[in-house]
Amino acid sequence: MSTDPFISSAIEITDEEMRAIQDAIMKRYGIDFFNYEPKSFKRRLQRIYRKFNFTSSFDLWSRTLKDKDFVHDFINEVSVGLTSLFRDPEFWHTFKGVCKENFSDQYRINIWHAGCSSGEEIYTSAIVWDDLGFTGKVKSIATDISSNALKTAESGKIIQAKLPEYERNLKLYNQSARLDKYFAEGKDEIIFKPKFLEKVTFKNSNLIMEEYGENQYDIIFCRNVLIYFDGQCQGKSD
Repeated sequence: MSTDPFISSAIEITDEEMRAIQDAIMKRYGIDFFNYEPKSFKRRLQRIYRKFNFTSSFDLWSRTLKDKDFVHDFINEVSVGLTSLFRDPEFWHTFKGVCKENFSDQYRINIWHAGCSSGEEIYTSAIVWDDLGFTGKVKSIATDISSNALKTAESGKIIQAKLPEYERNLKLYNQSARLDKYFAEGKDEIIFKPKFLEKVTFKNSNLIMEEYGENQYDIIFCRNVLIYFDGQCQGKSD
């Protein structure tokens, strides 16, 4: 096997190669991927190898440093999100009860969706706020490192193929709830009604390097991204 730390197949990526790529991204763009869970990060790098036909880590490393526009493609591939409408319905049922108990008398509720991915978490929480009658007093900021994910989240669009799963999840959360109250029919998708996103601000952000004031938010959602962070970075949320 070659001793050159940059030479690798598209399948096997060494720790040294991974760190070289992370270092290049950090030095060139100030974006920190060092706390990304190593196995997950290597799988994302393998996706990038295949998609852009890189034959060595040196190719990726060089492209990262020389092509400032490529970083957007890199981020969008690395930050592929795992989310769904009412993912874990029991959690949301419990969450609704906790919010009713703690925020009913509060004038303003400030929410941060950190790592909002394609938006399903935002839509889910908006439905919960509507159920509680809290819509008018909830103000949210939704952030993600992926510009593609943010565009999707802000558009409110969900492909029709996901509709059966999401309808099942919604019914498990609340048997009497109806998707058509919150979504309009599109050509090949359903679209979350804009009135439920009026107080949501979308912003591109690197969660690992994000600064936020203590007690600035009543609730911070980070369920979509913590699974990708190593133990040290997860501990920062304690």
